[in-house]
Parts: sequence; C-alpha cells; structure tokens
Amino acid sequence: MKSVDTQKFTEYYRRKHVTGTYDKQREGTEYRRRKRALELKHFLDLIDKREGEKVLELGCSSGFLTKYLGKVTAIDTSEDMLKITKSKNPSANCISADMFEMPFKSSVFDKVVTMRVWNHLDEKDLRKAMKEAKRVLKPKGFLIFDIEEKSATRRITSFFYKLLFNPTGYKIYQYSIPEIKKILNEEGFKIVEGKTLRHKVGRQIILKTQKPN
Repeated sequence: MKSVDTQKFTEYYRRKHVTGTYDKQREGTEYRRRKRALELKHFLDLIDKREGEKVLELGCSSGFLTKYLGKVTAIDTSEDMLKITKSKNPSANCISADMFEMPFKSSVFDKVVTMRVWNHLDEKDLRKAMKEAKRVLKPKGFLIFDIEEKSATRRITSFFYKLLFNPTGYKIYQYSIPEIKKILNEEGFKIVEGKTLRHKVGRQIILKTQKPN
C-alpha cells in the first residue's frame, strides 16, 4: 500500500494544469534547457541501451527521456502524460501502471530507469519502489535513478522559489550519499557508476546500480 504522501503525488501529476505545463516549466529558460540537456546526456550514458535489451522506464511523465530510448516499456499513472510520451516516441510501449505494483512478471527486464521521480519519495516509499524494481529486473540487471543530494541551502532556496514563482512540481526529498548507499546496500543493489549534475544550488546525483545474481 502506498503512503498518503505518495497517493497525493500520484494525483498531483494527473491534474490538467500540471500535465499541460510540465515541459514548458522545465525548459522555459536557457539555464533550464542546458541543465536538462546535460541531465539527459548523463542518463543516456548510464543506461547505455544495447540491441535487444528490455528496458523499463518508471514514471515516464511527458517522455523527455523516453523519446530517446527507442523500443522501451514506459509506465506512468497519468493517461494524459502517456499520450504526450507516445507522441514523442511512437515505438514506446506506454502503459498506465503503478511503480509500486507493476503488472509484469519477475526477472523480465535488463534495465530499469527512472528520472526525476524517486526524489519525490520518502525513505519508506523509496524502499518499496526499489523492491519492486528489483523484482522485475533480471539477475545482474541494472537500475538507474537520481537523487537530490541533501542540502539545507537548496531546501531553503526551493522554499522561497516556490513562494515567488509557484512552479509545478511536487515535494522533493533529499538524501546524503551515505544515506543512499545504506539504503541500496540493504535493498540488495551495488553502485556501479555515478554522475553529478550541479545546480545553481546543490547537486543531483545520478546512479547506475546492479542487482546481484
């Protein structure tokens, strides 16, 4: 069962005003466009999609990443977001599904990726999402995701930014490197590689992790 916070998160991204402005909000300035382009490059480098691999994207949203993944299975709980994603990548298999209870058999995907989704999860829900991702991954499969590194300065800056500009976007949870390493270790994942994206304030950490045999 999802937490109350996660249920609110799901409902939030189904709202028309969020769906309709999502891309514009995230690429509305030159700084944001440059940051998003670098973020995309980091993710694609870590995914390193090979011929014949089965890749699953969790919370594909408006398809910013999905667009570049070719044949991929992409899930989201928003039907409107899925329509946008499908228009960007017609070869994607877009499915309305919940990342906490996915309609897939165990050990079927080579790679699972999620971009700017798990940073909206508290530790309890993050662990639930990892467990479900681990279930659908093949042995030695890869999980690629990002976190916002814990930073008091970034939390304060984000608070005032939201007050001034009222952007779309849900609550962000931050994790220190030792915290995320501990969670990954306890959930049975090993860090293989990582990338760092520096914001004006704080850092986004993108991790490639591996499921054991």
